[in-house]
Amino acid sequence: MRLIGKAALLAMAASTLLGANGGAAHANGEPFTTAQDGEQNLDCGDSHELVTVNVARTIRREQTCTEPGSRDADASAVGGTVLGPQFTTAQSGKQNLNCGNSADVLTLNVLSTVEEETTCRIVDSSQDLPGRARGRHAGPVEEPGLGGASAVGGTALGPQFTTAQSGKQNLNCGNSADVLTFNALSTVRRRTNCEAVDRSSGHAFPGAHRRGQATAVNGTAAGPQSTTAQNGKQNLHCGSDSDLIVLTVPQPDEPGLGGLDKSTDCRAVDSSTTWH
Repeated sequence: MRLIGKAALLAMAASTLLGANGGAAHANGEPFTTAQDGEQNLDCGDSHELVTVNVARTIRREQTCTEPGSRDADASAVGGTVLGPQFTTAQSGKQNLNCGNSADVLTLNVLSTVEEETTCRIVDSSQDLPGRARGRHAGPVEEPGLGGASAVGGTALGPQFTTAQSGKQNLNCGNSADVLTFNALSTVRRRTNCEAVDRSSGHAFPGAHRRGQATAVNGTAAGPQSTTAQNGKQNLHCGSDSDLIVLTVPQPDEPGLGGLDKSTDCRAVDSSTTWH
């Protein structure tokens, strides 16, 4: 039942290669379509399974995501046509996180324990101290985020996430757009922790704080849709549910509709300093 997830990982790897040789990052239509350009952009711990069935099982998944810095330019992602859910993500700039989101079609948990934890954390401690020697012909070091991000959804037989993030410290974490989830006498726990910390120091130049635009356009989906565009500095979109149907049958010793425990923690901290 995890074939869709494996295909998604391959699609993410392919989309990363598309932007590896200079120029703007661009990715075209797969179940996971991801284009990332900039510094410390994370797109991880997301799930979009077609069918998942757990009967009398114990499942524990834990994923921790970090990423080194890179360049900054435009990023564009265009969804295709897929027989299932679809994620289309474009990230351009600095410290953009798109983590722990789910767009599953059908999930059945019977007499099972499922624990999933996704941790995304990026810290920028780079320094360009006053008085540091600079090259004679060096141009101004502009703040990441000048490029624009564009995401266009495709056609999906299932839920769809379309996300564009451009700028600095944009977090889109722990959101869900599932179609049908059924939990019978099961315990399900999902934890998503997202943290972006900017402790960088550097020079400020005219025009350095301009932001590229972020554009997200819906496609066509047979299921819930989540479309997010974040542009600028410290935008948080976390813990939002747009699930279609969730059914939970509690265990005998539970006082109410227990067994389904979801939590999302999002934190963006800007401690950066600039000199003019």
